[in-house]
Amino acid sequence: MKVYIIDDEQANREIVQILLQKYYPEMTILGDSDDLDTFIESRHLQDDTDLLFLDILMPDSTGFDLLNQLKKRSFEVILVTGFEQFALQAFEHSVIDYILKPIDKDRFCSAMEKAKKRISEKELLQSAKTQSVSRSKIAVIKNKKTHYIECSSVAYMIGQSGGYTTIFCKNGEFFLLSKSLSSVELECGDVPFLLRASQSVIINLEDIVTCDQGGSGYIGLRTNDFEVFLPRRKKREVLQQVENYLKSPT
Repeated sequence: MKVYIIDDEQANREIVQILLQKYYPEMTILGDSDDLDTFIESRHLQDDTDLLFLDILMPDSTGFDLLNQLKKRSFEVILVTGFEQFALQAFEHSVIDYILKPIDKDRFCSAMEKAKKRISEKELLQSAKTQSVSRSKIAVIKNKKTHYIECSSVAYMIGQSGGYTTIFCKNGEFFLLSKSLSSVELECGDVPFLLRASQSVIINLEDIVTCDQGGSGYIGLRTNDFEVFLPRRKKREVLQQVENYLKSPT
């Protein structure tokens, strides 16, 4: 587990580090800062951090400013503050715990155990999802052979009349299946990067390269320069799915 510490008082940052080193030596301390900017401006640091110790009141800002800017964060938060009145507001931001200064060792360890449990559960869930996606394959018959296509290699799929589906892969290959698009979608299972863009088209979010500005318009894929037209509402939904997928932990 990787930890970062933000507090405007050096003594408080050092206390957290001492407690971590004494009781949780397996933790990696990425660093510390006396303001929010270093953390807010570094996407790399945000992605690396599993647990953030965050002070609330600082000279020019509050810890809530950071939480408001990073609403879709992948890291967990323990607030460390000298003021009790922010407790309700703190838990509205889904923090793990709220520790009052001066920091009590037992209270600190209690918060850390909660953090370890939640982060461990997240890692197990992500691992299960990754394994599920990596195992997801589509069986197709071509030239009297059964081919097993990794879902991750699919660029897009087009459903056709008569219950047929054509699968177009990123490497240029394509396969015609005597299955409906809905049947193929069920066979793929819960794959986060495959999205039903329209009644007859499923696209791979990772293959999107262009999008028309404004309301309705075309979403363009890298493979075959394929474009699919979407009405305003559906295009907004697809773009939101793309944003959510890109921000999700990998």
